[in-house]
Order: sequence, then C-alpha cells, then structure tokens
Amino acid sequence: MFYQKKKMFAVLSAALLTASCTACAKKPQEDNFKIAVVCKSTDPYWDAVKKAVQDAESELDMTVSYTAPEKEDYEKQIELINQAVSDGAQAVVLAPVVMDEMNDALSAVIQKGVPVITIDSDVSLPERAAFIGTQNESAAAVAGRHAQEIAGDSSVIAVLTHDSASQTAQQRTIGFQSAFETTTEGIQLLQPADCGGDISKTKDTAIQMITENPDINIIYATNQPTTVGACQAVESLISDGKISDGQVQVVGFDYFDGADAYLDNGILSGVIVQNPYNMGYFGVMAASYLLKGEDIPTSMMDTGIALVTKDNINNDDIQFMIHPAG
Repeated sequence: MFYQKKKMFAVLSAALLTASCTACAKKPQEDNFKIAVVCKSTDPYWDAVKKAVQDAESELDMTVSYTAPEKEDYEKQIELINQAVSDGAQAVVLAPVVMDEMNDALSAVIQKGVPVITIDSDVSLPERAAFIGTQNESAAAVAGRHAQEIAGDSSVIAVLTHDSASQTAQQRTIGFQSAFETTTEGIQLLQPADCGGDISKTKDTAIQMITENPDINIIYATNQPTTVGACQAVESLISDGKISDGQVQVVGFDYFDGADAYLDNGILSGVIVQNPYNMGYFGVMAASYLLKGEDIPTSMMDTGIALVTKDNINNDDIQFMIHPAG
C-alpha cells in the first residue's frame, strides 16, 4: 500500500497525465519556473516536506523556495506568499493554517495568474488548483478501529483535539467517532477536549481528566503535540504511582522523536503516520505540471497513511515514512 517516492511518483504522474489528453501535447513555455512552498511552522513535522521540496527541485529545471512562519500564523503565511509572488514565484504550494480566513488573499494571488496548490490541509476556496494530503476522516477511522480492538468490553475513551475550530481536528474527531457508531455498547467516548495543539496544555488536560475519571483507559489524540502531551501525561501518572503500567494507552496522530520508546513501553499503542514527504514532493511536481501547461486533477490526491505499532515499526515501508531522509 505504501510505496517509495519513485513508485508513488509514477502513480501520480499517470493520474496527472491522464487528466487531460490534450494537455499531454503541450510543451513548457519557459526553461526555469519559480515555485514557492509555504508551510505552517518550523515544527519538526515539516522537515520531511522541506526534504521533499529539495529533492523535487533537484529533479526539475525549476527554482523552488521553502518558507514557513516560526509558529502557525495565517497572517504571516499571507505575508510570505505575497513576498514570494513579488519575488517572481509563478506557483504557490501552501499548507494552510486555516480553512477560510486566507481565501481573499489567495484569490488575489490566483487572479494574478499564480496557481495555488494546498497540501496537508485544504482551504474552502474553489479556485485553488488541487489538494494533496491525508484523507483525515478515513485515517482517523483507522485509529478508531485500532482503539476498538484494544478497548475490550468496557472502556472510557478520552478524545484530545489540537483545535476544535480547525477542519483537520474536526475531521479526525468525526472519523474516530465513526468507528464506534455500531459498537458503542460498553464503550464511552468522552466529549472532546480542545488542547490548543500545545504539549504542556495537553499533558495537564490529560492528567486532570484521568484524575477526575479513573475509568479512562484510552486516550485518542488528533495531532503530534497532543499525542506527545498525552504520552507524557500517562508517563507522569505512572511515575507518580497514580496509575499502573498499561492502565491507560494512547492512540495518536503523527510520529515524533521518542515515539519508539512509548511504543516499546506500551504507553503508545498506535500512531497514525502521515506522509508529509509525499505531500511536499507531489505538491511541487503538480505545480510543475501546471506551469508547463498541463492539467491536474482538482479532486483530492491522497498521500496515504500507516498505523504504526510496536509490531510493525521496523518494517521497511514504515521506516521510509517515518524517516524519509534516511
């Protein structure tokens, strides 16, 4: 199901090239186009995207820049996009922080003839050229089915979201909950708690929830910081003797440094790993197709996920997704 870059690119190339038969005959109008990639933040999650952008640039006769605000800030993203276009960028690959608030700024860029491709998360602007990323509801349903497997006959599950207002968090909550729609007997899903995507806040929230409700035995976290915070909370409670080993297990999103240790000691039962490398690589490649006058599918291009557990972490394909740079 999961392929290395070149195999995946072959699949994407076929999809792009068959999107329009007439587009295949068009030739590049310029030898060296400029593509700007703007990500959400400098969080380590985006290092794989940066590596992919560098790899894609090395394979293309094009100039590709990479920028991101230090922290998630859509207004700063707009500044970076406008600066890139001012500097001559002819296409923008964007991982938007928000779904709606950037639409006016992006529309202005598109009206200048600069196509915008979104990766990782999408915007609600119909004029954006394409979205390349994870099908969040389906991915979260995989996490939900895993939680269901470890839940037993009677479980209380805490749901920690990174931002209840964000499309991504909402989709990952809905997808997770959908796995329990027909098997809710004996399983209680608590009301989602918004932890703001902050590790410390997530840790404090999880400790408070478990202390107030000692029946909680599974925590579901919707992104990397919430997964880290949840693991740290369980680890702290075990260390303080307030819960026993294995009493609470975490199912989360996005691999992180130290996740292997949490998988090994059983605190982290499973983690959904996305493919940010493919998002960056395919985003740049799709932009190159547009700049050469070729059409691309406007429907979502799913870059795939894997559920990483203690049992499969050493699988070669899993390792490639976790460490695309080697």
